[in-house]
Amino acid sequence: MDALNFVPQVIKNCENINDQLQQFSTSSKIAIEKIWFDVLNINTFIKINEKDEPHMITGNELAQFEKDNFYIKEDFFVHQTYDIRIRPKTKDYGINIEITPNADKVYALFDESFVMIDDERFFEEIFGVIDSLMAQNKIIFRQQFQQRENLKTKLKESKVECLFEKILLKTAPDLIPYKPAEFHFTIKEEWEKEKSKIAPENAFFGVGVDGVIAEYIKPIEGKNGRNLKGVFVKMDTKKIDQIPPITFSKTYVRKEETADKWLFKSLISGYVKILNNFITFNTKYEFDSMKLINAPIFLGGLDSGITLTITSDDDLNDAVGANMIIEATTIDVVGSIGENVELRAQTISIKGQTHQSSIVNATEAKIITHKGKFYGENITVKNLDCGFIQANDCSIETSSGGTIYSKKISIKKLKSNNKINFSSECNLKEIQGGNNEFVISSSSHIPTQETIEFINKKISLLKTKMRSMAKEYQFLISKAKKNKPIIDKIKAADKSVQKVMLNDEDIKKAYQEFSIHVKQLKVLKKELLNLQEKIKQLVYNLMQIEDETLRAKINTNSEWKQENEIIYQRRYPKATDQLLTLKDGENVDIYIDSKTKKITKKIS
Repeated sequence: MDALNFVPQVIKNCENINDQLQQFSTSSKIAIEKIWFDVLNINTFIKINEKDEPHMITGNELAQFEKDNFYIKEDFFVHQTYDIRIRPKTKDYGINIEITPNADKVYALFDESFVMIDDERFFEEIFGVIDSLMAQNKIIFRQQFQQRENLKTKLKESKVECLFEKILLKTAPDLIPYKPAEFHFTIKEEWEKEKSKIAPENAFFGVGVDGVIAEYIKPIEGKNGRNLKGVFVKMDTKKIDQIPPITFSKTYVRKEETADKWLFKSLISGYVKILNNFITFNTKYEFDSMKLINAPIFLGGLDSGITLTITSDDDLNDAVGANMIIEATTIDVVGSIGENVELRAQTISIKGQTHQSSIVNATEAKIITHKGKFYGENITVKNLDCGFIQANDCSIETSSGGTIYSKKISIKKLKSNNKINFSSECNLKEIQGGNNEFVISSSSHIPTQETIEFINKKISLLKTKMRSMAKEYQFLISKAKKNKPIIDKIKAADKSVQKVMLNDEDIKKAYQEFSIHVKQLKVLKKELLNLQEKIKQLVYNLMQIEDETLRAKINTNSEWKQENEIIYQRRYPKATDQLLTLKDGENVDIYIDSKTKKITKKIS
């Protein structure tokens, strides 16, 4: 049997649609993936006792069934059967449904291929697909008009951003599922979520005054009620102790109760961990060196107001030993940083050197000698020695073999083998070496690069939508073409013949389908043009970001030494790399000609 052209089959009073589809697939030798069905009618059956014969409700009984105050009653059993039409699956709408474990909620899910057309006929198609999915999963049909109107409203709201992901379809009117109590070490879990990794064992976590340390979510005892599959669910109503087994000092912690939880809030700034169900604090902030053997790992607390001061006990040992992770609002280090150390704070000062494997994250930082990696906003370095910097603004006294990504860069003494990436301005007071590479690029400034990536992702999403729409457009054209010969005959006939022709059910149906498809094609074409305009605007935004580099410049106060390369990168509207080599003894500044968009020399 032809999978795309078999004669649709109507089945009455179908109880298990999945079984029926499988049976049809087996007997017709058509893959089940190529079969779909429409729900033609829903039959609702009720019985009072489980052993009774169910009777189908109609009229006033059916009207009562629509009401919540009837549906929530316990004294009846309900199930529904369906009249369905099995037909060829002509397209995938990109829709599915999600049912919660207790069947108290059902959601509509939309994948990237989903295409929305703001047209009533289209909404009817979508409602039909969701009806089929509900019937397939034995969700009780009630209050369908309200469900459809709500879905239509949500789809129209989501259309603005072209984001259709998950929309609530139904909620059981009276059922509240039981939910056990939960305890959360909040500051620890927030740290792990942000870092996407498990915190080291026995770590302390920073908290400020009035910050939430932990919370105990009270259990939801639940409420008996009928779920969305028509089953009356009885909850286990065992009494559960709502007091958590957590102890603490009232000097440091305050417990607050809300309607659904207990909050444990800190009365001081400090580092916290929970040990044997006791909230314990570490309030020591000054250390003569910090090593894994003599100091805890401090995590979080960037907004706690805590300042950690770490001083090396002698010049031969690191102030912060290997593999330490330390986070605070402010970190002051007098001494050097060992291997695999991670420091994170709003403000960091290191009066020593960083190991090449160390990582420093800060809004503001001052470092004597930097060999490791820095990520942040602003940094001042006395000696950059083969280190890495990713910042917004950096000021360096001497740089040798460094790698820098920043919007603005100032270097007093530039030695050899540096890779300098910037997007706005680079000031060089004295050039002492060569073999340096300067890259002018919008992506050198990481926040700008993140904006570019966000815009590109949006463009990619819109293009995916356009491809799906184009596929739908071709599908509708093929449908319209199928009926066009009949339409041409109708148009060619005089009015009296047209009237007779339209009395024929098949011709009338073809005419109606053609009219619907033509209308949908017009709407879809409008949507495609709208998406094209959105993409055009986003590409323009990328061009604007790219053109900010036209103001980029390198200012020098001395001659260039040996050979140095200047590279100007543009990625829009197409990728180009320009290269300029500066020879020994040249005394020039560098800027970008805004008209030619070329690297240009200017005698300094």
